[in-house]
Amino acid sequence: KQWYQRRVRGSNKKVGAWLLLCCGVVGGIVVVGGITRLTQSGLSITEWKPLIGTLPPTTHEKWVEEFERYKQFPEYKRLNQNMTLAEFKRIYFWEYSHRLLGRAIGVIFLFPFLYYLKKGYINRNLSLKMAGVFLLGGSQGLLGWYMVKSGLDEKNIDQREGIPRVSQYRLAAHLGSAFVIYCALWWLALDLLTNKKPLNLNVSGNELAKTIKTIKTLRFGAPLISGLVFITALSGAFVAGLDAGLIYNTFPYMGGKLIPSDIIDNKIKPKFRNMFENAVTVQFEHRVLAITTFSSILTLYALARGRGGWKGLPKSVRVLSTSLFGVACVQVGLGITTLLTFVPTPIASAHQMGSLTLLTVALWFLHAIRRIPK
Repeated sequence: KQWYQRRVRGSNKKVGAWLLLCCGVVGGIVVVGGITRLTQSGLSITEWKPLIGTLPPTTHEKWVEEFERYKQFPEYKRLNQNMTLAEFKRIYFWEYSHRLLGRAIGVIFLFPFLYYLKKGYINRNLSLKMAGVFLLGGSQGLLGWYMVKSGLDEKNIDQREGIPRVSQYRLAAHLGSAFVIYCALWWLALDLLTNKKPLNLNVSGNELAKTIKTIKTLRFGAPLISGLVFITALSGAFVAGLDAGLIYNTFPYMGGKLIPSDIIDNKIKPKFRNMFENAVTVQFEHRVLAITTFSSILTLYALARGRGGWKGLPKSVRVLSTSLFGVACVQVGLGITTLLTFVPTPIASAHQMGSLTLLTVALWFLHAIRRIPK
């Protein structure tokens, strides 16, 4: 029995470490995708070739051919008519890197999955979950191309004030799906690496009662905060899709008011679509969600520290709670800086990376709370 338990722990660590690697690659794809959007590179590759598109142009003639193909589409015609071949290569690099990483994660996930499945390291229940993650990952390629196509179609662009950019709805779906894949991989890795071992309390008497009260508060708040972080990050996709970060570059006011006067555009029908199609409304929503998320994290942290049960919590829970608050502070600072400095690529990319980091810590914190016996 002991030999079997050691074997299970060993296999769990191997599979868990592999899932962490997959998490890192997915995180890298998200970051590179953000840079691709920020550098206006997402429409540089105008075809989708899942297999033969793995290799970039290798000769000057092929580069010219690719550039000429790009010239046939709205982004070049309306925005980049003075672009040189060298400039085209720079934007091509980011979109190509994003697609290449997307193909790489498929290989990094599939072959180890089949190997560990054959070795018996993955049980039926876990294999079904991983198969679901793989299928969702495979659909990302299709969803990504569906998003890109929206920026290549003249009719779609005319409906978006003539600006060549992808649909914010499809962008949000693409990013949201990536975040779901990342969260699933991270959660499964935590399950395997911790073996779901309970986190026991080392207190008794009055201290135990206080600690239990604190745990109940954390157990209630942790999933709510994880959800808020996810929704706030998703709202950021609408901000990016509408370039809403390039207006009202002041904080906390928007045009000298907490609620801007043009938050509702009467030309948008029905009016609720302002929530997704009016750049002013979208930025306002992102601000409100960000402030709500930060306030919730601050409140939960203050309650955990101020009810007398803090010292009785497992060390990992205390560390994660403090880390969650610290990362939230950094993320708020990055968000405000991004806005005030008119969305420079390095800071905006760091802000997107911060959202993924905050979600990572929030889920880790939630996982740790669930390991404390009720």
